[in-house]
Amino acid sequence: MKRILLIHPFIFSAISAIILYVSMLNVTVFIPPHDVILPSILAVIVGLIFNLIGFALTRDVKSAAVFASIFVIGLLYLWPLFLAVIGITILGILLIRIILKKVGFNEINLIMTSVGIFLSVYYLYQFIGFSIGQKTVTYVNFVQPVMASQEVTASSSQFPDIYYIILDGYGRADMLQTIHGYDNTAFIAELENRGFVVAQKSQANYPRTLLSVASTLNMQYLDSISDAMDSSHSWWPAGDIIQHSEVRQFLEQEGYQTVFISSGWDLTDIRDGTYYLKPYPIMLRNFQAAFISWTNLNFLSGFSQSVISLPSNENSRRGILYSFETLPEVSSYAGRKFIFAHILAPHPPFLFNSDGEPVDENFFYPKFGIQVDSENVSRYRRGYLEQLTYINRLTLEMIDGIRANSATPPVIILQGDHGPDVFMNYDDPHKACLYERYSILNAYYLPGIRPNVIPEDISPVNSFRLIFNLYFGTNVAMLPNHQYFSPNSNIYQFQDVTSLTEIPCDIPDSVQP
Repeated sequence: MKRILLIHPFIFSAISAIILYVSMLNVTVFIPPHDVILPSILAVIVGLIFNLIGFALTRDVKSAAVFASIFVIGLLYLWPLFLAVIGITILGILLIRIILKKVGFNEINLIMTSVGIFLSVYYLYQFIGFSIGQKTVTYVNFVQPVMASQEVTASSSQFPDIYYIILDGYGRADMLQTIHGYDNTAFIAELENRGFVVAQKSQANYPRTLLSVASTLNMQYLDSISDAMDSSHSWWPAGDIIQHSEVRQFLEQEGYQTVFISSGWDLTDIRDGTYYLKPYPIMLRNFQAAFISWTNLNFLSGFSQSVISLPSNENSRRGILYSFETLPEVSSYAGRKFIFAHILAPHPPFLFNSDGEPVDENFFYPKFGIQVDSENVSRYRRGYLEQLTYINRLTLEMIDGIRANSATPPVIILQGDHGPDVFMNYDDPHKACLYERYSILNAYYLPGIRPNVIPEDISPVNSFRLIFNLYFGTNVAMLPNHQYFSPNSNIYQFQDVTSLTEIPCDIPDSVQP
């Protein structure tokens, strides 16, 4: 029985990651429950280390356990919970002192074990209840095999390298001019001078990265997952259809090597390809990084700037620059390659000014809708357009590097997954500026192909259908262009808003560019 009273350091350690998972805003939206496993193992090791240190200092297992729990809670728990546990423990000690007239380490260990058990039951109940109720979408079960019946008639010796580069949140030129007063024609002209065809009327099929990229990489609309996911608002269950997409499966079957460049965001950070290129030797998953940065383990960030991908503006800047620097280098890799890079810019946070100098404008997800605050709109617009200007420069340099380093001309898709969201409303499409959100940059470098082959209104769902037909000799039918909307509370329940996405937005005079 006495030994049981000493297990509280391991209880507090084991549940620390679970407490963080169920307590922090939006964690359950983007991160799967099983991501708590490694942080939990780390936490138990930390608890064991503190227990050993405590015993080495006191030579007493009872006092060592108290020492270990205090340091575990202080290091691995958010301050409000740390203070709550310590407060409850002190209150318990005072009550025992009043009732029993004395307090020893046996009583203190009893209180701390009781508190640990209570926390375990409370938070495990929430965690297990959430986990059991989750449904997941897998490539095998929910992706229609578009290419399974297709015959490849082109010679494999002519297959080009294929680059799919997403510039997150990059809007279409006419929309940027109309909504934000920004003239992007010089950049578009530079793309066209390099042989790109820019689809002047292209629109995203979905307004969120998860859905947009999943649809593009699987060459289909996502209707099949609506029934499976029901009213879920979580993003992570659909991650598998990006990680193991129809495009990837087809190209791997045709002998392509896959090169995935780290995005820093788990859902598009594909790590099991032929090559996984990353800006840091240790690329933590998002929850692992959050567990370190949100707790007092964040003292490690001072020792790991060049080693571990902990969340910071500087690390985010490094990740963006790494993608642009690395894409031209991939050209020299031997064999046929499919290269996928999701670059988190010009999407907020805004980390660069127009000259590439670092800024720290932590302005994220404004969700203004049509009813807006002029000061915040001005801040967002300024940050977005400054960052976009710098991204334009990096993009042209990257393209020049890819073309210069490629032995044979590659296919390059340069695409926004959606536009900016200054005037977006994710609960009601009729209160949102859908024209802003759905209008995207969509540019193609297709060597040997006549420009008029590319429809000016091609949407991402047809990007790879077109490319496979042109370069592999397949005969995949092109899909009609549709735009779908879904609210935050039911992101997999889609409403067709195709008729609404080109309607001019009624923007108040106070926030006109």
